[in-house]
Amino acid sequence: MLASNDAMAFGAVEAFKELKKKMPLIVSINASKEAVDLIKAGDMLASGDYNGLVEGCIGTEVAIRTLRKQSVPKEVMAKTEVVDKTNYQAYETPAERRPCPTLESMAPK
Repeated sequence: MLASNDAMAFGAVEAFKELKKKMPLIVSINASKEAVDLIKAGDMLASGDYNGLVEGCIGTEVAIRTLRKQSVPKEVMAKTEVVDKTNYQAYETPAERRPCPTLESMAPK
């Protein structure tokens, strides 16, 4: 089951538990702390990382560079990571305490 966001997934998890029904594989978007907790517990399969950290950091850097009349790329492709049992550990740190990505870190390799 694909939920449009983590909050919808939480509702689905709660409903299936209340009804004592078999939990379907639930995937959502946001990779919030609560979703990471449910992934760890096995109640959700995964969540797509779309929490605004990358967009906020990169947008701020582009704005500062523009004000300083420095070059900025025409396009920046931010990859959405799928958070699941294999990689949730990095997402246990609250977004506000994670390092801010830079334009250089987003450059194609």
